[in-house]
Amino acid sequence: ERVMAGRQYVQLSVDAGVGILQLNHPEKRNALGWELHYEIIAALEAWASAVSFSWVLLTGDEDYLCAGWRLDVLDGISPDDRRGFTDLALKLMKAVYDYRKPIVAAVAGVAPGYGMDLANMCDFTIASQNASFGSTQDKYGMNGFYHAMVRRVGRQRARRMLFTGDPISAAEALRVGLVDEVVPVGQLREQAIARAQQVAEMGPELAVVLKDVALRSDNMDHLSALSFELAVTHDLTQRAIFRDRVARGRARMDSGDSPAVERPIHA
Repeated sequence: ERVMAGRQYVQLSVDAGVGILQLNHPEKRNALGWELHYEIIAALEAWASAVSFSWVLLTGDEDYLCAGWRLDVLDGISPDDRRGFTDLALKLMKAVYDYRKPIVAAVAGVAPGYGMDLANMCDFTIASQNASFGSTQDKYGMNGFYHAMVRRVGRQRARRMLFTGDPISAAEALRVGLVDEVVPVGQLREQAIARAQQVAEMGPELAVVLKDVALRSDNMDHLSALSFELAVTHDLTQRAIFRDRVARGRARMDSGDSPAVERPIHA
């Protein structure tokens, strides 16, 4: 039985509205084998309905997030186990891609192959200046995961990365849209938590609603998306969260401190 009792390779904590899921298998540089797959899936399932936080931060340490797929787990195993491992990988990727709360990935160091793919399936990525990203699977006779990559960087760059497997720097990843922000080396965890806490101010109720909008609208034509999102607006205006936040927002505006213009993002 490959399901581990308890948590051996992930560390879980909650900090000011953010659930922090830290990969912690340094002997393998957090490469994803059976155990780490199971533990990440179990953590996300356990946190899905938690009301103590709005966002999940997926991180490693200041040196690496994840070294990709554990190639050694395929050595000498039966065809059934090989199929079981790829089925498990699909379960993990679905758990991240379709998670009901937003997930931000924090990436340091080299993020090859499946490590990059996992980050791409999160809602957005913050990278350390020492990070690099590559769809490296073709160098080992496999395929990278094109769908999540092309949705971020567009067809030309995604296909170049898919076909070559060659890495790009954090600065280039920011330029092409693979990551949302690059922070100084040694400050990744601090900056990623701070950013996640800013977003977590929306609270768990609104976080779940907005994540549903993001997941569903992505796959609609423009008119269907407009109709769906307006229906969400109508629903939200009936809720206490709308009344409370409108009152707070108006009070701040009356004092000359509008929430609409706080924390502007500059290049």
